[in-house]
Amino acid sequence: MLSDAKLRNVAVQVMPTSQGAHAGLHGPMVLIETPDHRQVAYFESHGESMVISDPHKASAFVLRYGKLRSQALNTEESARLIERAAGAL
Repeated sequence: MLSDAKLRNVAVQVMPTSQGAHAGLHGPMVLIETPDHRQVAYFESHGESMVISDPHKASAFVLRYGKLRSQALNTEESARLIERAAGAL
């Protein structure tokens, strides 16, 4: 996995457990921007999935993603944490 993290189009960030509750706890989400710059969000939660194409609702997911990234460890800190955890196995 760490080799993938070195790709220029990949950023791996770990959410520290000390962060407590955060917007990513409800499940995975995928954010897509189309060639004409429309944003689309896809998420899964509690066994259900949904595609959001309404611009205002999709924008809320983009903002949520930004908040998650700001709360997570940066890429260097995340890589160090993953390497320490892998070494402990």
